Amino acid sequence: MKKLLLVTGDLATGKSTFSDQLSARYQIPVYHKDSIKEVLGDTIGFVNREENLKLSAATMELMQFLFQEQTKLQTDLILEANFRQHEIEKLHTLANANGYDVLTLVFRGDDHILHRRYLHRIHSENRHPVHLSTTFEQFDAFSAYINAARTVVVPGNQLTVQADDFAYQTDGALLKTIEAFLI
Repeated sequence: MKKLLLVTGDLATGKSTFSDQLSARYQIPVYHKDSIKEVLGDTIGFVNREENLKLSAATMELMQFLFQEQTKLQTDLILEANFRQHEIEKLHTLANANGYDVLTLVFRGDDHILHRRYLHRIHSENRHPVHLSTTFEQFDAFSAYINAARTVVVPGNQLTVQADDFAYQTDGALLKTIEAFLI
């Protein structure tokens, strides 16, 4: 049976980096919501938060489309995003309909640590403008966003990844569990 690995969870936990590492290690394609949204932002553009949210919605539709196209090839795939409830449910429905096993990695971390990491990323890294239409400068707004997103109920098999630091990237038990799923 083919495999779909979903990577989701809190902001600033290293989901994209880890997804790329897994993609390289297991030679499995990976699609990132942020990367697709950047292409759409550069191509279509946006002038306000409302238009940016439409880019986000289009990005998720494209990710679902790409997965559905990938199922025709019956190849494994990694998708990384901050999935909302209806998005993750739709991916599971598509996976089940096409004979895919699904494992979801859910990244969690301490709100204060993640907020500091998020602010560093926003202010010190060359972030694409499509990610800057709203920022969570104030901790309370960041924490509220994180906690609201944590209400997503992930169907099926999942692993919670503690991401206060990046030790998980070399955690033997975690990597062994992921490998057992993918192979």
